[in-house]
Amino acid sequence: MSAARRFLVGALLAVSAAAAIWAAADWWLAWPETAADDARYVGRQTCAECHAKEAGLFHRSDHDLAMQPATPETVLGDFSDRDFTHFDVKSRFFRRGNEFFVTTDNREGRLETFLVKYVFGVRPLQQYLIEFPDGRVQCLGIAWDTENQRWFHLYPDEPIPHNDPLHWTRPLQNWNYMCAECHSTNLQKGFNLADNTYRTTWSEIDVSCEACHGPGSLHVELARSNSLFWDRRHGYGLPRLKGPDSHPEIETCAPCHSRRRIVHPGHRPGKPYLDYYLHEIIDGELYYADGQILEEDYEYGSFTQSLMYHKGVRCTNCHDPHTARIKFEEPGSPRVKYTDNKLCGQCHLPTKYDTPTHHYHPDGSKPGTKCVECHMPETTYMVVDPRRDHSIRIPRPDLTVSLDIPNACNGCHKDAAKGETSQWAQAKCEEWYGPRKGPPHFAHAIAAGRRLKPEGHDLLVEVVRRKDTSAIVRSSAISLLRRYQSGDAEAAAIQGLEDPEALVRVTSVRSLQDLLPAPELLRRLAPLLRDPIRSVRVETARALALSQTPPRGYSREDREAFEAALAEYMAAQNAVNDQPAAYLNMAVIYAAQGQVDRAESEYHTALRIDPEFIPARINLAMLYDGRGEKAKAEQQFRKIVELDPKQGEAYYSLGLLLAEDEKRLEEAAGFLSAAAKLLSDNPRVHYNHGLALQKLGRVEAAEKSLQKSHELAPSTPDALHALAILYAQQGQWPRAVAAAERLVGQYPREPAFKMLLDTLREQSAQAKTPR
Repeated sequence: MSAARRFLVGALLAVSAAAAIWAAADWWLAWPETAADDARYVGRQTCAECHAKEAGLFHRSDHDLAMQPATPETVLGDFSDRDFTHFDVKSRFFRRGNEFFVTTDNREGRLETFLVKYVFGVRPLQQYLIEFPDGRVQCLGIAWDTENQRWFHLYPDEPIPHNDPLHWTRPLQNWNYMCAECHSTNLQKGFNLADNTYRTTWSEIDVSCEACHGPGSLHVELARSNSLFWDRRHGYGLPRLKGPDSHPEIETCAPCHSRRRIVHPGHRPGKPYLDYYLHEIIDGELYYADGQILEEDYEYGSFTQSLMYHKGVRCTNCHDPHTARIKFEEPGSPRVKYTDNKLCGQCHLPTKYDTPTHHYHPDGSKPGTKCVECHMPETTYMVVDPRRDHSIRIPRPDLTVSLDIPNACNGCHKDAAKGETSQWAQAKCEEWYGPRKGPPHFAHAIAAGRRLKPEGHDLLVEVVRRKDTSAIVRSSAISLLRRYQSGDAEAAAIQGLEDPEALVRVTSVRSLQDLLPAPELLRRLAPLLRDPIRSVRVETARALALSQTPPRGYSREDREAFEAALAEYMAAQNAVNDQPAAYLNMAVIYAAQGQVDRAESEYHTALRIDPEFIPARINLAMLYDGRGEKAKAEQQFRKIVELDPKQGEAYYSLGLLLAEDEKRLEEAAGFLSAAAKLLSDNPRVHYNHGLALQKLGRVEAAEKSLQKSHELAPSTPDALHALAILYAQQGQWPRAVAAAERLVGQYPREPAFKMLLDTLREQSAQAKTPR
């Protein structure tokens, strides 16, 4: 090889080596670990510089139109001096130039004219937002039906007077707290506790690019850099939503598509949902017992029940992320009620499922041939807004027969004259698909558990033990099981502490709080103070704080973990510092920790934000009562019954408080009587009412109240014991002895009841002996 050739080869090798070293250095140099958390919002115009196609698809989407300033271009309602009457309130909609106004009832019930500042949504209804001088923005209760071109009230069948919690000027209709976070990008609520005002801001008024992809400044800087690579720590500087794991994408949508409460502030796309939120489960009345939607759940809670979710299906398998429309719908095309089954046919073989041999509906124009009509039936909310059930389940007419739960078949087939009953639908399903196989549906357990039926206990235990149920179902079963206060309930919750699903662990912690004494609770829960999921840690800290475990009961490591997790809980309350419930929650913790003065302060703060927030008044009254400040307690209870004449617990507590003074027993009996009417299913109320009447000498009324208490709680001894005493005082010895005999029969190991029976028998015998 000649010298020139050797020089050339050497030079090339040197250049290659230098390039390799430069490339390696380029790859190795990385942004700091905190760079993603420090990213800033840049706005959709910046995104559109590179992503013009996606920006075009997003334009005029439902997300794009989620909220807009009220202008002639955005307002869809008829403001041409139109009247709308809802019960006795006559409202008028009109405009002055390019501004839009409504004259309607204000917070005091008087007619007042308001400027419409923003519009909310675009179809099938549009709502209107009114801004007040203190920064509050309220959602008007009258909305515009965009399909039928009419004004309508969101509560059409009931009057909503100015003092009703559902009135448009009240906290439940407050945009800043109830709505804003999910209709704008990077919303900062800006509540100022000092003067009870809002200074709410956003990066973009609607649900824009960065609402789903996260703040984009790091991504933009990486894209504009001269580097050969994306960042080795942060990739392309945005959450990876398209990876093999479906959870990051689903849990990016979930915060705005779930019924949930906040666990910690500051959620960003790509972060674990349960680190920041906790959604509702099936133990209450949000869902039917089988998990179908009853109240609006915004999809996530339903979807997590579905087989699709557990098989890895994600939102964008069915929904276009930029048009926010169903796949296969053309952007800008009219929305139609029935489409073909192409969407489901992506995964489910059309030759097997899109055929009368599967759905048994030969007429292709009928709803019964459409997958969604059978497996995702609609429920209409807000009068005109149909929402599909995302639990994607098989219709179960048999559950309608046994539990009165709706089914998709009878959603269409409801002509009783033709025999289209739920029994008929059940028979058809068995005729077409054969008898059902497998274990009983969990709905039987949930329905029985909600009503505390005796058979519910064993049914719930079986649901907890099953491996084929979703986390939300297992959580619900554990939650309902705790009401039975049994060893099985305790065992199920202890087992749930080790469940791989964080939602089950959270519910298990909450259940054990009611089932275990403080030392045992600490032993069981201490490891969960270091759980990787924040909602578990926070719930654990709350449960231990309320158990009043003294500091000496913790190890040093556990105490540090407890204080850190409790600080996270308090941060969640401060994140909703415009809500009186946040101060109520903090006060309860302070009271349990012995910081009574601090608890009192938090109750007063809650009432400063909302003087009509009754839970804080009840707790404040109980705090005063516990401190012996009877006059202050009475004042709070009287204020509660003034604010809400149907507040039975307040009447009851006030009655008990007054009954402590025999001189006020007559007045106490009046409040206990009101409580007994309002809390007619509460045996304890009837019991105490009966005792007060007994002391006043109203024997027949006292007997009636005590008997009612015993009927409601036949397995508890108090009312029966009181009846035995009452009968003895009246010299009704056979009845007194019979009541005592029943007591001894129910509680043979209770010596006091045996002693009572012996005494009554002796007195009865003496009464019969002639003197």
